[in-house]
Amino acid sequence: MKKIIIVILVFLAILPLSVNEIAHAHEDEFHDYNKAISNASVLDEFEVLKETQFLFDIQTRISNNSKYNSILKIYGKVMPATNGSAKIISPQNGTVVSLNVNIGQRVAQGQILAILEQNLNTFEIVQLSTEKNNANAEYESSKKEYERLKSIQDIVAKKDFQLCEIRYKTAETNKKIFDNLTSSSSKLYSIKSPISGVVDNFNLSIGQQLEQGNSMFNIYETKKVKLEAQVFDKDLKIITKDVNFLVECVQGNHKTETAKLLAVSNVVNPLNQSSEIILEIDNEEGDFKPGQFVNVAVLAKTEKKYLVIPTSAISEINGKPVVFIHHEPEVFKIKFVQVGEGNIENTIILNGLDENERIVTNGTYQVKSIYLNH
Repeated sequence: MKKIIIVILVFLAILPLSVNEIAHAHEDEFHDYNKAISNASVLDEFEVLKETQFLFDIQTRISNNSKYNSILKIYGKVMPATNGSAKIISPQNGTVVSLNVNIGQRVAQGQILAILEQNLNTFEIVQLSTEKNNANAEYESSKKEYERLKSIQDIVAKKDFQLCEIRYKTAETNKKIFDNLTSSSSKLYSIKSPISGVVDNFNLSIGQQLEQGNSMFNIYETKKVKLEAQVFDKDLKIITKDVNFLVECVQGNHKTETAKLLAVSNVVNPLNQSSEIILEIDNEEGDFKPGQFVNVAVLAKTEKKYLVIPTSAISEINGKPVVFIHHEPEVFKIKFVQVGEGNIENTIILNGLDENERIVTNGTYQVKSIYLNH
C-alpha cells in the first residue's frame, strides 16, 4: 500500500512539467507556422532596379473593371480572293525567248510576262504541208475554172458561174489561212497577266521548250485575301456582321482586325455538322498568304463588367497562372490568380487580383526570370 501511494505522488510531481513541455511544444509549432506565413509574404516580393526596368522595357498599367468581348475560337485557312488568282499555261508548243518578270514581282493586268516562239513537231509540219499543198492545188484548179467561165460568162449558165465563183473564193480563203499558218510556225506570242498580282515561284528559262498546256506562271492578288472557316451549328447565331473578327496566323506573330464577314454557307458539312463562313481580309502588307492556317477569334461585345487585364500580363509558374505587381518603385510582387475566359488580347481575372493594382504588361518574361532567381 505504501508503494502505491509513493508512485501516485511521484506521478503528480512530474505531471505539471509534462503539461508545460507539451504547451511549449505547440507554441513552437504555431510560431513556426506564423513565421512560414511571414516568410512566404516576404518571398512574394523581390527587387528590380530602375536601370533593369529600363533595360528590359518593363511596362505596367492599372487593373480595372471593364467590358469584355466574349469570344468564340475557330480555325480557318487563307485562300486567294475571288478572281484573285490566275494559272497561266502555254497556249501551244513553243520556245521561251524572253522572260520579263521575276519571282515575287508585282505585275499589272495585261503586263507581258514572257514571249514564246511557236514550234511545230514533225508530224504537225508534215500534216500542215500536205494540207497546204491540197489547198494550193484546189486554189489553182478553181482559179483556172473561174477565169475560164468568166471569159465565156455570156454563154454560161448563171448558176454554174456562181457555183464556180463560190468554189474559187473558198479556195482562196483556205489558201490564205494555210499561208498564215505556215508563216506562224515561227510566230512570237506574248504571254500577258490576266490579273494584277504577285508572281509566284516558277521554273522557266530562256530557250526552254514548252508543250501546249504546260504550266508557266501562277499569279496571286495579295492585297485582299479571303478566309474560309468552319463554325458549328450551335455557334452560328453569334456570327453576324455586328461582331468583330480577330485573325492571327498560327505559325507567325502577325494578326489583323480588318476581317469582314462576306457570307455564311447554307450548306452543312455532313461529316462534322459545321457550316462554312467566308471572311475578307485587307492584306496590303502581304502578311497573310494563301494556304496559311489561322486562328480566328469572334468577338461579341457584352455589357457586364469584369476585372480584365491584358493576356500578356499573365505568366505561369509550376503550371499555375500568375501576375506581377509593381508594388513600389523598385519592388515587385507576385500574385497567383484564377483566370476566366480569355482571348488573344485580354483575359478575365476571377480571383487573386484587385482593382487598381499596377500590373506588369510588357517584359513579363524578364520579371518572371528575376523572380525565379532572386
